[in-house]
Amino acid sequence: MELVSQAEYARRLGVTRAAVAQWRKAGKLVLQGQQVDVAATDARLKKYRRDGLPEINEAAKSVKRGRPSVKQGGQLNAEPVSLTCGDVMARLSELDWKQDFNWSDEAQAERARRAAECIGWEAVTSPARDDGHFGGYQLRIPESVAKYGLTADAVPAGHGFELDVWDVLKACRAELEPIDDDDEVTVRLDLLHLLAHPFSEYDRKPD
Repeated sequence: MELVSQAEYARRLGVTRAAVAQWRKAGKLVLQGQQVDVAATDARLKKYRRDGLPEINEAAKSVKRGRPSVKQGGQLNAEPVSLTCGDVMARLSELDWKQDFNWSDEAQAERARRAAECIGWEAVTSPARDDGHFGGYQLRIPESVAKYGLTADAVPAGHGFELDVWDVLKACRAELEPIDDDDEVTVRLDLLHLLAHPFSEYDRKPD
């Protein structure tokens, strides 16, 4: 019996951790404690999920684990690292409300793009059209898009390109929140500050 964390199971199928959390709520995960029974869950998804079992990512990228190294000059390592959600959220808490962001449209567009890169996603933009196409951002998981195309699994948010910068930052930060004990996420620490509050120039620190 192969048991993995829910986060590892998400990476195995190239879907978001949030998607796996929804499967758990819907009773589509077979769990042994907090661990996913891979074979049993694969079978259940294949049988009961509308789109069947997503393609298994046999070549999932390996990432460095543990505490990341720091490059010379005090710069954070730009390579993706795997850390517990608790560690990442603690780092974000230390960064919250202490960043001086440029609030110009151009700077915030760059912030959205790079913030998505922080967690391995892509923020794609499209102009508004008169046919109900709202314009704005769509978030994509590049590896999933390459395997499945623009499916619901590959596009975690913004199917109609309706997201603004605030929405992008909120969705990316939410993907870092834990869904089970000792949950891990893969991030680029050099970009993590982009997911710190404030998300807009009108945000105010809660009392």
